Amino acid sequence: MFGFVTVDRSEMLGKDFDAYKAIYCSLCKQLGKEYTFLSRFILSYDCTFYAVMALSLEESCCSFITGRCKFNPLKKCNYLKNNEQALSKAAALSIISVYYKLKDNIADGGFFEKLLCYLLMPAFSLWHNKAKKKYPEIEDAVATMSMQQFEVEKDKNCSIDKAADPTANMLKTIMSQLSDDETKSRVLSSMGYFLGKWIYLIDAANDYEDDLKHKNFNPYVIAYAQKKREHIDDINASLDHCLSECYLSYNLIELKCFKRIVDNLLVYGLPKKQKSILYKENKN
Repeated sequence: MFGFVTVDRSEMLGKDFDAYKAIYCSLCKQLGKEYTFLSRFILSYDCTFYAVMALSLEESCCSFITGRCKFNPLKKCNYLKNNEQALSKAAALSIISVYYKLKDNIADGGFFEKLLCYLLMPAFSLWHNKAKKKYPEIEDAVATMSMQQFEVEKDKNCSIDKAADPTANMLKTIMSQLSDDETKSRVLSSMGYFLGKWIYLIDAANDYEDDLKHKNFNPYVIAYAQKKREHIDDINASLDHCLSECYLSYNLIELKCFKRIVDNLLVYGLPKKQKSILYKENKN
C-alpha cells in the first residue's frame, strides 16, 4: 500500500469527515495498543480505507467517544467505542505491508535507504511476528505479493498489466476475506483487484521520473522510456478503467454504514489524486 487512497475533503459533509477522522485516529490508537507507540508513525490512508470497508460491512454501525490524542494531549479526538477486530486487522495489514516494503528496500535501495531499513528492521521484525500470528491470512497474501513482485521485476520486458498483478491479487485476497458471505466475498475480491491495480499503477506513474533517473524497475519506464508525457492520456484512460471496474463491483455491495465516505473515496478522492499526479494539478 502506498498512501494514495484519500478522501476529497471539499466534497464531504462535515459529519462524514469527522467520522473518517475518528476511524483514522482509532487506527492510530490501535497500532499503539498492539505494536507500541512507535508503530503509530506508519499510519496510512490506504489502511484507513481498509478499516472503513471492514467497519462498513459489520452488522451494526459504530458509536464514538472522545479522548485525548497521544501525540498531542491538549487535543481531543473522537475514537470508535468498539469494533476492535476491524481496526486490529487494519493495524496488522499496516505492519505486514511495511515490513515487506523494508525487505524490498534492503534488497533494491541505495546505501542510505538500506542503512535506515536495517536500523528499523529489529523493531518491525518483532511487530511482524505478532501480526502474522494473529492474522496469517493477511501475512500469506502480502508475502505472496512480495515474492511474485520480486519475480516480475526480473523481467526486463515486463508488461504494465503483469507488473500490477501481484498488488492487485494481494488486495483481491484480503478484501475477499472481509465477508463470510460467498457472494459478497466474490464482489469484494473484484473490487479489491481493480483497486490494487490502480494503486500499483498510480504509484508507478508518481515514481516515473525518479525510477528513470536511478534505473529502478518501473513498467512505464519499460513501456515508454523517456516518452511518458506523450502517453499520459493513455495512462489516465487505463487508470480510469481500473476505477470504473472497482466502482461497478462496489455498487453491488450493501454497506451498513460509512457508505458516503466510501462513495467519496471512489468517486472524488481517487480521481482527484490521479489527476494531481498525472497532470500536476490540485496537488494535496
